[in-house]
Amino acid sequence: RQRAIHKCCPSAPQGWKFNVASVPVAAYQEPPMWAALWLVAAAAGQQCSPVVKVERRNPLDPGTGYAWPDIYAGTWLQPAKRFMKFEPRKIGNIEGAVHAHVYGGVNGLQPTPALTRDFFDFSVEHFSYLTKMAPGKQGQDTFLGNITSRLDGYTHRHTFSHQYLERSIGIVPFGGVPSSKHWQALSSQMLRAVVMSMTDALSRVIVATCDEAHAMRAREALQGLERVVVHNLNLEKCQLPYLPRATQATLKRCLIQRARRERHVYRNEICESWLQGEDYAYVMYNDADLVLHARCIRSLGKAMDEDPTLIILPHKLQTFAKDDDPLPELGVAPSVRDLTHDVDSASCCDSGTYPALKHLDQGSFDGCQNFWYNCPRMLALYDFARFSEGTYTPLLLGNEHGRKCLLSEAREACDVPHRRLTVQRQYLVPLLAFGPNNQFEGLLEALTVAKLVGRTLLLPRYFDPHYRDTRSQKKKFGDVFDERTLREFTSVEFVDEDVIKLWKTSPKILASPLNKERLSKALHNVGFDQAPRKKAFVRSHSRAADVAQAFKGFSAAGAVFVALAPLFVVDGEQDLLREAARYRVRSERVRTLAATLRGALFPGDEKVLCAHVRREAETLGCVPGRRYVVCPTPQGTVPTATH
Repeated sequence: RQRAIHKCCPSAPQGWKFNVASVPVAAYQEPPMWAALWLVAAAAGQQCSPVVKVERRNPLDPGTGYAWPDIYAGTWLQPAKRFMKFEPRKIGNIEGAVHAHVYGGVNGLQPTPALTRDFFDFSVEHFSYLTKMAPGKQGQDTFLGNITSRLDGYTHRHTFSHQYLERSIGIVPFGGVPSSKHWQALSSQMLRAVVMSMTDALSRVIVATCDEAHAMRAREALQGLERVVVHNLNLEKCQLPYLPRATQATLKRCLIQRARRERHVYRNEICESWLQGEDYAYVMYNDADLVLHARCIRSLGKAMDEDPTLIILPHKLQTFAKDDDPLPELGVAPSVRDLTHDVDSASCCDSGTYPALKHLDQGSFDGCQNFWYNCPRMLALYDFARFSEGTYTPLLLGNEHGRKCLLSEAREACDVPHRRLTVQRQYLVPLLAFGPNNQFEGLLEALTVAKLVGRTLLLPRYFDPHYRDTRSQKKKFGDVFDERTLREFTSVEFVDEDVIKLWKTSPKILASPLNKERLSKALHNVGFDQAPRKKAFVRSHSRAADVAQAFKGFSAAGAVFVALAPLFVVDGEQDLLREAARYRVRSERVRTLAATLRGALFPGDEKVLCAHVRREAETLGCVPGRRYVVCPTPQGTVPTATH
């Protein structure tokens, strides 16, 4: 071949040799015999990483396996028998084409989603997101043209081994292409790259369209490819999710008819075209914007044979590019590593960590538009690489939800991540307001909630006097309660300089509605001067299980601090409150003063019962069986027969 540099990438390394203009497309469709034999030998000498099952947990919860957000990639691979049990009517949106196959069941996930430990063993490059970076009208044609050229170069220079999984079939819905000629050219080239990558892994690929116009475009784009069928489903509606749903439903009917050896006249022609009279053991679904890497497809087939409940999801690798200078507006171009081979020759082992999710500011995506990887400061936590023998498009080395992988330029075995997913210490900030007694009751409930949800309670440095009391001063915490006994119950601490720095830079959520003045005072008493901007309120009079579930959502959002006004939040949980009350002991100073007062009022050794009697409106929670030992009776008296 002549040495040439592709027109889209003038910064390509000198080792990149191809000349699109001078070599016919057909010459690239099959590798030379010696190359194919070398690939077989190389594959035999490489060990594929095991599949790791997905757990129904949030990403920042402890664990080494994959978390449920890791599963979405717009693609799945599963045994045909498992697929034939699926009901396509469950697909309600584009994500449902995958989610409906994995969500549900007793534990929230159907048996059994899994991903490979080495990201590059089974992954997809996501090109639709790349198109969202396209500029407006000015410069858009050039931008789209460069992506088209990258994909065209991939289809010509990539060495396809065709070591596909026997008795496997893939389906790809293709529709909704914009009318612009540049978008149409990109969509056609993208489809060709996607389908070629699938034929490298599967024995047959079906491209389903909603109308004849898309079918004609698909046939033109896929001209010359073997083991590929384009079929027009003639749908009345071409929008999502109708096409993915119809595509999966059609294949399901055909597989069932084939398994039962049934002959339905109106379906026979379609099924014969799709299946060609063959029996299939494995099914893959893929979107038309996802270039597949499946070097371990045969190993995945063996895994599904051993566990027929498996549904294997690829890792979704995000693509980033801006003409010839990747990511200049995001400021991470220096981190892009240029490699002279393709993804299939490298490894990217699971790190078990989600760096971005631990650094989200204010518990939201603030300036990140619609997702975390629109933020330069988030992207700076990750590495990027582009492969000259691949699509030559910068790839973020992590999945869509920020789980990071560790790049190795040579293929290697991936061990279990050495570190468990560590959870940064998380805090509960009590917003103690109103009079002293409400603040003391709030402390009791804050202790209960902190222990319930596993967060460290930040103790107030001061208690305010009653808001109508203009003469009294604030009381120091140590003058009122014994800090030592609280530590025996749960994790507590006072705010120091390190916590203040963490407060200023970490995600935080306001979980209770308070007016600005009371919120400011409560935060100031703890040691903070900046209120959280993100709000997600916890309902009052909640059961403990509901409060715990709400805090799991806060942890999933990466909230290091949750500020809560702990009055009447946990209700009806008397055992929890009583347990906390045993450790909410008054300070030694208060106990000494109480003993002196008792001796003056009640001399002698007789035991004395002291009760704090207060007025309480029923709307504030003074209902028998809730949190107070005694409540007013309809006659306005307080019974003495109580416990």
